[in-house]
Amino acid sequence: MGETRSQSVLGRIATAGREDHQARAMTLQKAMRVTLAKVADAQMDLALSVIGAVVQKVQGDAVEALLDDAALLLLLDGPTSARGAALIDPVLVGGLIQQQTIGTVRPDAGTSRPMTRTDAAICAPVLDDMFARVHAILDAPEDARLVDGVRFGAKADDARSLAMMLDAQEYSVFRLTLDLARGTRQGELVLILPKPEPRKAMGDPDNAPAEGVKAPPVMSKVVMELNADLNMILCRLNLSLRSLQGLQVGDVLKIPAGQFPNVQISTGTGKIVGKGTVGHVDGVRAVKPKRKPLHATQPLRRASDQELVDMPDVEEIGSDPRATARREKDSVPSRPAPVTQADGAEEAVDLPDLPDLDALAEAVDAPEVPENLPVAVPNIDMELPPLDDLPDLADLPDLADLPDLEELSKAS
Repeated sequence: MGETRSQSVLGRIATAGREDHQARAMTLQKAMRVTLAKVADAQMDLALSVIGAVVQKVQGDAVEALLDDAALLLLLDGPTSARGAALIDPVLVGGLIQQQTIGTVRPDAGTSRPMTRTDAAICAPVLDDMFARVHAILDAPEDARLVDGVRFGAKADDARSLAMMLDAQEYSVFRLTLDLARGTRQGELVLILPKPEPRKAMGDPDNAPAEGVKAPPVMSKVVMELNADLNMILCRLNLSLRSLQGLQVGDVLKIPAGQFPNVQISTGTGKIVGKGTVGHVDGVRAVKPKRKPLHATQPLRRASDQELVDMPDVEEIGSDPRATARREKDSVPSRPAPVTQADGAEEAVDLPDLPDLDALAEAVDAPEVPENLPVAVPNIDMELPPLDDLPDLADLPDLADLPDLEELSKAS
């Protein structure tokens, strides 16, 4: 009796621990609920929440009954040629379109229209980002394999053509009820994911090849063992055809200076893959490839790299908020420059209206200025030339031919 009671207590403790672990574990439904809200906010600045999630197992021959021609039908591609499907309610599609175009979601007007490729192009990034984020936070390996590598494939025209592309034996169907813009629109997102095939362990004897059958070679190992021919180009010479035909054994060709440190390394097709320096290794000629400088692949542009760069310490304006505030307080605002248009014409900038000077003078308690204010005239001690030295004006031409100004004014 005591042993039975002890087993019962241990069973209840184990059950409670298992339930607590399952409550804290990141399941696929919980991951989709959290991830969809983050994806919608990051990509569209849209308030989206999952208010319901239902999971069920469906056989392959019963999938076609789940498809609806009125919804946006999307084909999902997975690893190892596995295919799934996604059905998005037209109410949700309309809300996503409105958020992307006008920046807000309006209530559904009840009108229906056929789904287009533009609708699929707007919804596809949301699904791809969701699957990528969900796979990274799942705890159960089975759930992670279910969404591993799943991404948007194509838009299906109707339910029949989409059903013909789904050929798995069993599917997991997720029905997610989504809420857009805090109750403005609600609809259903259906994800139909094929059940992945069980993976065999590396030490599983069923996974080993049969006796006498050679295991297939690994493609990466075969590729890495292929020969790669490289040509070392020391220099290039321009010779006439006559000189080329006259070459004999013992002739000397002059190599331009400075070619040994700049040997070009090329492939058989002539593509330059690097440079090197000619030298000696164990009594034979060899080429040592040059490495790219560190700044070519890792530019030193962070504040922590300042010690490695021979540059002066430059103060950045605006780094100290208090100094910036003092500069803005002490500075005098200047008149904005005219805006230059693309065709070179200048467009005047609208300036604020000036205040009334009389009202401003009354507001400011300034002393009155007397009317008969004496003005100090400086004493100018300058000798002027005598008037007798001016030239004789008798030689000026006669001005009698000028028109009469009164007649001109009457004529006008």
